Amino acid sequence: MAIVVSLLEDSLEALAASARRQEPLADLIELRLDAIRGVSEDALRDVIGSISRPVIVTLHGPEAFGAFSGSTAERCEILHMAARAGASFVDIDWQLSLELGEVAGKCHRIVSRHETQGTPQNLTELLGEVEAVVYEGDVIKFVTQAQTCEDGLRVLRLLRERGGGLVAFASGDAGSFTRILAPIFGSPFTYAAPAVHSAKEPSRPTAPGQLRLGDMLALAPPGGLGPETAVFGVVGNPARHSWSPRLFGMALKGARLDALYLAFEPEDFETFLDLADDENFRGFSVTAPFKAAAMARAAHSEATCESVGAANTLVRNGKGWSAFNTDVEGVRETLRRGFLAHAQRGLEPETAASARILVVGAGGAARAAARATSELGASLLCAARRDEAAQDLARDFGGQALAWDSLADAEYDGLVHCTPAGSLAQPGVLPFDSGALRPRTVVLDAVYRPLKTPLLAAAMQKGCTAIPGGEWFVRQALRQFEHFTSQAPNEELMRATFAHAFEKGAAEESEAQG
Repeated sequence: MAIVVSLLEDSLEALAASARRQEPLADLIELRLDAIRGVSEDALRDVIGSISRPVIVTLHGPEAFGAFSGSTAERCEILHMAARAGASFVDIDWQLSLELGEVAGKCHRIVSRHETQGTPQNLTELLGEVEAVVYEGDVIKFVTQAQTCEDGLRVLRLLRERGGGLVAFASGDAGSFTRILAPIFGSPFTYAAPAVHSAKEPSRPTAPGQLRLGDMLALAPPGGLGPETAVFGVVGNPARHSWSPRLFGMALKGARLDALYLAFEPEDFETFLDLADDENFRGFSVTAPFKAAAMARAAHSEATCESVGAANTLVRNGKGWSAFNTDVEGVRETLRRGFLAHAQRGLEPETAASARILVVGAGGAARAAARATSELGASLLCAARRDEAAQDLARDFGGQALAWDSLADAEYDGLVHCTPAGSLAQPGVLPFDSGALRPRTVVLDAVYRPLKTPLLAAAMQKGCTAIPGGEWFVRQALRQFEHFTSQAPNEELMRATFAHAFEKGAAEESEAQG
């Protein structure tokens, strides 16, 4: 994997200083001259000569997220000057390729096309227009603006089909994952924003959705990205807030596997899987709202998926997918241990098997919790804002449905909360009136961000054994790792990674609150 660090400054001196900070980790340095006027050839030669990495010199205007406002003649003259001054590459917009013509010395041309308004359907046709104006030895760079995750996958498919040294990826936050995956799909290099340097804040990203160099290297496997690198990820909407990439990324590195783990936020799950048909996509952690669709799409599903009606894990099986549900095992073991800890505090009941457990919610997580409660031998109670949904859940798992407006009178020993209330999507929200929370019970919140939910705070005030959603999250992730890799996970490493993310999240939340 070759990474180009793209630098944009207001002077040649600032560019040179930034390049010196970045070159220890970069493979190539792109000097963006968009905002610099009056460049001399001698000054440019001095800057290029001071950089130990191959240099790309670029002047982008609005057609490529740039700010160059000079004439076409001025742009071409500066690029010719850069070629004579020792640049390894000069980047020219495809519509100006023939006007630039051939360049001097050993310099090569990058003929680039940027679709800044979206990702059109006719990508092959647009690429063909660029191919018509290149010379032998040119590199083609093709970039679209992704409005959706699916747009990014279409660009990766084009890259796989085209091959032949094409540089391609998608800009924009929705397509940022393509910048790290592009080398796997055949791109000879990809572009990154400068790494954060302790001595000086780095220059800004030069295009929307650019990943920092340090972040890109952190995502890559120990040996770097290659054609055999396996791609795993969390798929949901939203998903980019998930801590799964941190957890699995570190676990994959710890196992020294040629694999990485990213977040994907598709609009339509069926379309996503249709586009993610490349064999490098090996497995996905599936979260809301796609768990039911994941099970329906799988060629093979384990019995737990069938009973719950949802899958949170997909593993490639030939050209299809096998589905698993690790939420059930995760919540079951979390509850079992939670009641043991409860008993150690001198509270009853001593085991989950003798408890009455109330599951709040009726979605995929609630169904997993209901199945886990039944497997533990506990008495199941179900409640949801839609009483009909609670009745369906109770019927499916042999429990008793409670009317939502009767929660204040409900008697239970354990509570599993499975709604978005209190999450980042619904901050500060309790799932129900605090008067319905029974004192000195076991309370498990499926929400793991924020770190301390309103429900857990209320539970601790009432002397409950409060279990954060992070415990459930880690336990189901441990099992997912086994499905993905056929290896036992390093539980200590994964827990330490989660704890680090937990501490960092606490600091960020504290800073946000002032």
